Amino acid sequence: MEGRHGQKKQVFTPEGLKAKSERDAEQVNEFLQLKAQLNKVQESKQHDNEALKVTTAILRRTPDYYSCWNIRRNILLEGFLKDVDKETADKIYMGELEFLQENLKLNPKSYYMWNHRRWCLEHMNNPPWHKELAMVGKFLELDARNFHGWDYRRYIIRQLDQQDKGNEDKILERARGEFEFTTTKISQNFSNYSAWHNRSKLLTQLVASMTEDEKEAVVENEFDQIKNAIYTDPEDQSAWLYELWLVGREDKHISILGASVISFQPLLEIVVAFDETIQLRQPFTVMTRVSDDAEPTPLAGEWKATGSDAGLGSVWIFQQSPESVYGTTVEVVVFPDDVCGQRAGSRLMAPVCFELETINQDLETISGRLTRLPIGRNLMYDVSKRIGPVPPPDGRLDHPAVTSPVASGDDQQQQQQHQQQQQSPSQQQPQKQYLVTSLTRSSSAQDRIDLLEREISAVRELMEIEPDSKWPLQVLSMLLSEQRRTMSLFSKRAKEMDDECIELQEKLIQIDPLRQERYEDRRTQLVFDRETLPLLRDSRTRFPELEFRTGDEEDEEVGSGSGRGGEKREIDQDKEKKKERVAPPPRHLDLSMRGLTHIPMSSYFIHLETLNLDSNAITTTRFLRNLLSVKHLVLSNNSIKRLEGLQHAPSLAFLTLENNLIGRWEDFVSGFVFWGEGKLSRTGATVQVKMGGNPLMENEGGEYVLEKRWDDVGVVGVHVQFKTDEQIAMEETLAHDQARSGTISTVVTEGCRRVSTTVVEFDAGPATGSN
Repeated sequence: MEGRHGQKKQVFTPEGLKAKSERDAEQVNEFLQLKAQLNKVQESKQHDNEALKVTTAILRRTPDYYSCWNIRRNILLEGFLKDVDKETADKIYMGELEFLQENLKLNPKSYYMWNHRRWCLEHMNNPPWHKELAMVGKFLELDARNFHGWDYRRYIIRQLDQQDKGNEDKILERARGEFEFTTTKISQNFSNYSAWHNRSKLLTQLVASMTEDEKEAVVENEFDQIKNAIYTDPEDQSAWLYELWLVGREDKHISILGASVISFQPLLEIVVAFDETIQLRQPFTVMTRVSDDAEPTPLAGEWKATGSDAGLGSVWIFQQSPESVYGTTVEVVVFPDDVCGQRAGSRLMAPVCFELETINQDLETISGRLTRLPIGRNLMYDVSKRIGPVPPPDGRLDHPAVTSPVASGDDQQQQQQHQQQQQSPSQQQPQKQYLVTSLTRSSSAQDRIDLLEREISAVRELMEIEPDSKWPLQVLSMLLSEQRRTMSLFSKRAKEMDDECIELQEKLIQIDPLRQERYEDRRTQLVFDRETLPLLRDSRTRFPELEFRTGDEEDEEVGSGSGRGGEKREIDQDKEKKKERVAPPPRHLDLSMRGLTHIPMSSYFIHLETLNLDSNAITTTRFLRNLLSVKHLVLSNNSIKRLEGLQHAPSLAFLTLENNLIGRWEDFVSGFVFWGEGKLSRTGATVQVKMGGNPLMENEGGEYVLEKRWDDVGVVGVHVQFKTDEQIAMEETLAHDQARSGTISTVVTEGCRRVSTTVVEFDAGPATGSN
């Protein structure tokens, strides 16, 4: 039997266990006595040698007693170190370092001892940094995977680099030495995540001053190192994680899916949907023009996210202030620095503008949809205040101020060539550099694609040898997802990749059940992305951003999308110049029986009227907060335990939660706690809610008790059915059969429950003794 890092665990006999228990009890008693002495030291504010001995005795036994370290530092500062010269102080600190070194041999993974060691060094006048580097090297010889030691080693190197600040050659030479140290440790044992991690930090520093050719040579050497490791032990995660870091990931761009008006009366309310959760840095700009000849003016109001946190969300609602007045036209402009993505590196690449003409205040006619406008001098708001020079009013989007830094393949290259032809040599901008690996860039997008294809082939080759190894499967899924980002969402190859990634997650669930939930969540994200494609399209102005499909565009099937892999998408420039009224997006979506564990991004659903999520594994209804248009929602046969978010569903007319896991009255009623604050109650709408098949029925006293309690709640316009349709149908069938057979059913009420008593009439034949 092995413990951590391959160390054998000690096996005790029954007699050995008894002796160990006795020793442990004795040590506990000793510790309690020492702790009592420590309390006296603290109360009396002792700072002498006896007080220090008490802390020494405790910390030898229990080095993770953090409060004792604080007391020890206080004893040193207020006693031994008070009013002494620098040389004497350094000797005292050296004594502490020796004490720590002895203790670290016994417990090299104590956070508090390593922290105390840093404290000593940082308070010394002449800290022995080089001796410390040698010391930690010896510790890593004993346990090369001790991440405390690796972290401390990086700390020492930072201090040495700080001493040599300005001497770049010496700092670089030290980094090369550390890089060779990681090579040595990895060659001794590939399963050393700390060494791989340190290697990634050092590589970033070492290649900073290299040419692209030199960087490529270094990267190729790293891939060879990785290949040796994964073929030696494909089940170890260290080299696989290092490979994913080396391959790198492109930054995720935030997309504004669309904007809609959800209310005109009594005040204007506008919703803007993003494809990820964002934080508002500053309110989006809202402008209006009261009349055609009037000057544009800001429309006062407040932006809030749906849900419990008004400052964080994927759907944002603008509520007009009562004192403000909107005119015939309203524009909403979102600038990149207005938003901050929740995921690291995600950002909005360019300003986006939406326009609403308020003359026709019929939501059914205009479908609540706002028109997306090109950014130019034709807007009511002078965007040049925020982004600098803007293109002419024709709405062309090839101006550097409004073009996304990351665009699509051939379209972007042609655009750059056109710009360079129009500029003098001194005005020409540097050529776009594409990500190839986390350390290298290239002027050709194809280099990234070639690298991904090569690494995918290498993983597939290993999978032929190790078909049931979980790490090759996980890395293949990640690499395929990264490759998918180089092509159109709607290409045939992208759909094939989606399907393969989903199959990989299903296989991982089978071979690695301990991490089933993680794979299920990953699978849910992949299925969700695939199944919601009919709702989306590539942005006509900024690929690879997304926006809602509108229903008026031509079918975007195989080859119609643009991608960095060379797939072309022709854009009708004349059509882009028009401010056309778009048709409604798709209104219905069936995601039943897809195995979804959650809804990754419910902002995709704000235009839906019908959503079927029957027979999944969904556990929460919080996503209801973003279903602003849904009228018919099916959530039966899931794993929901609590009802939430209903107050944010202003259009809901039918909701079925049959056969879920709602077992308490409080978890059901919680969905209606803030009902009076939601729009649904204000509209006077009637909502049918089906709750049959939940443990609630059995746990809370049955149908009639629940109906009585619901009547007491008094939520107007909400009708709840506590039995399933199947139960009602069975009861009706039974009653019909009983009526036909002559069975008489009566009902006797006992307290708050109804008990059914059935009396069956039958012909007993002639009485005994009759003639």
